[in-house]
Amino acid sequence: LKIWQQNLNASLVAQESLMNSPDVIQQDLLIIQEPHINFLHNTCASHHYHILYLTHHLSQTQTCF
Repeated sequence: LKIWQQNLNASLVAQESLMNSPDVIQQDLLIIQEPHINFLHNTCASHHYHILYLTHHLSQTQTCF
């Protein structure tokens, strides 16, 4: 199992660069901390990825674990 974890500091440019990186495409699991969030409170990804959110991501502005 190959896992890539990265903090993007909410940067759209960093997220798009990461999603198009050939190194990331070879990974089994991509975990993003602080992804870019749009005005609909969602993040973006290509059709190659499945986005998973916490069940309450639309009801809270911040989550602390």
